[in-house]
Amino acid sequence: MGELIMKKTIFLFFFLILLFSCSNSENNKLISDIEISGEKIEIATPKTGIDSASGKFSPIIKHKLSSESPIISYPENSPTIFLFVAHWCPFCQEEIPEVVQWIEEGNIIEKGVKIVLVVTSIDPEKPNYPPDEWLFNEKWQYPVIYDDKKNLIAEHFGVSYFPSWVFTENDGMVAFTHAGKITKEELSQLVN
Repeated sequence: MGELIMKKTIFLFFFLILLFSCSNSENNKLISDIEISGEKIEIATPKTGIDSASGKFSPIIKHKLSSESPIISYPENSPTIFLFVAHWCPFCQEEIPEVVQWIEEGNIIEKGVKIVLVVTSIDPEKPNYPPDEWLFNEKWQYPVIYDDKKNLIAEHFGVSYFPSWVFTENDGMVAFTHAGKITKEELSQLVN
C-alpha cells in the first residue's frame, strides 16, 4: 500500500512539473525581454495623413532573444523598418506573405536594411493564435519582437492601426511612418 502511494505521489509530482513547465514556456515565448527608451512618436494615421514623427529620432528597442544572448538594439547604425502587426488582424495576415516575398525578391537584407516585426496586442482569445505558429507558416525568417502585455512598444511608437510601419535612417531618425498596408511596389520605391 505504501509503495502504491509513493508511486502516485511521484507520478503527480512529475505531472505537475511537466504541466507548469509547458504552460510557462508558452507564455514566456510570446513575450520578449525588452526595454524601450527615447521620446514617444505618433504614426501617421489614414484619418489625418500627417506624419508628425518624420524627422524625429525613433524610440530605441533593446531586445534580448534569450537569457544567454546579447542585447540587440533597434534601430542601430543601419536603415530599419519596423512593421507592427496583430495576429488577429486580417490586413496583417494579408501583408506578411507579401512582405516576405518583397524581402526575398528585392534582396532587402543584402542591401543593409533591417526588418523588425513587432507583434503586439497578443490575445489568446482572438483568431490566429499563437502568432509564432502563424509567422512560421508564413516563412517569416527575420527578427520578431513580441510586445509585452501592456503593449509598451506599440504605445511608445504611437500605433493605433494595424499594420503600421516606421522607416528609419542610419542614424535612427524617422524617415517615414504609415498606418495600413503597403504594396510591394510602394515598399520598393520607399527603400530605393
